[in-house]
Amino acid sequence: MTALLEVMRRRIVKQGHNTLTISLPRKWCDRNKLEEGEEIDVIEKGEHLLLSKGISKGIGKISVDISGLDRSTIVMLILSLYQYGYDTIVITTKNTKAKYHLQNREVSVAATINEALGRLIGAEITSSSKNRYTIEVVTEDAREKFDIVLRRVFRLLIEMFDAFIEGLRKKDKELVESVAFFQQINIRKFANYALRLLNKFGHKDAENTTFYFAIVKYLNKTSEMIKNFAGFTVVEGTMNLSPKFCDLLEEINESVKLYYSCFYKYDIKQISQLHINRDLFKKKLYKEYKKLSKDDLFILGNMMQIFAILLDLSELRMAIRH
Repeated sequence: MTALLEVMRRRIVKQGHNTLTISLPRKWCDRNKLEEGEEIDVIEKGEHLLLSKGISKGIGKISVDISGLDRSTIVMLILSLYQYGYDTIVITTKNTKAKYHLQNREVSVAATINEALGRLIGAEITSSSKNRYTIEVVTEDAREKFDIVLRRVFRLLIEMFDAFIEGLRKKDKELVESVAFFQQINIRKFANYALRLLNKFGHKDAENTTFYFAIVKYLNKTSEMIKNFAGFTVVEGTMNLSPKFCDLLEEINESVKLYYSCFYKYDIKQISQLHINRDLFKKKLYKEYKKLSKDDLFILGNMMQIFAILLDLSELRMAIRH
């Protein structure tokens, strides 16, 4: 059962030339043991102001012990604390090595922490010793940056998909390698920063914050799918994919671009076109599957999931619009 919020109205009083004030509810002050002269946190979230006696969400410092954790969990933990909004993260550990299960080897904890920071904007190690690392976010966060960062994620995703297809058509291994091992990291940086901004400040339209959070997550997931299959073609030596494969992959790419266009110039008919594109793609893949190699079918069958992601993204865009 959802708890009901107690809404209290307050009259704004002007003091001096530029200051507007309101009174705080007496019961709330008594419950939180607030007295004259004390300071409270005021957090701006769109049209709402949040008042807090304690440390504001994501503002301040947190300490975590990573002893015994594997490499992937350490990276995930650092990313999550950054996204949450912490400005200082103190990491302690009893270990100098961490297990990297995917490669069945041990890696340096220090190198793992640096790897995580490579996926973040503005986070640096400001002090370190054998068993302790202090990470601080040195950039100045502001809610106004979110829209710029989100558009950057979109543009980088489109550039990444274009580069992947171009590399396959031209059999340019270096270009495909850049997609697999470099371009997605850049997208991940901006996606992590966008999530951090949403967690700290909310969106300027506060009621849509959760929708934007999910949109950023889905866009990053799409980039990871492209990265994974770019890596597959390089590692497995499957650069000789058929022209028909590239044509079909281009159809998925065109739907990504269609969603981008629809996101910034909303048109519900374009969302309908995404449904049509998905259904036509399924029919073409079924028609052509005997002419495609196992590698063609493996990649296309998995990349087809991007259509499902685009339709989920479309639901979020419609929720924001309507």
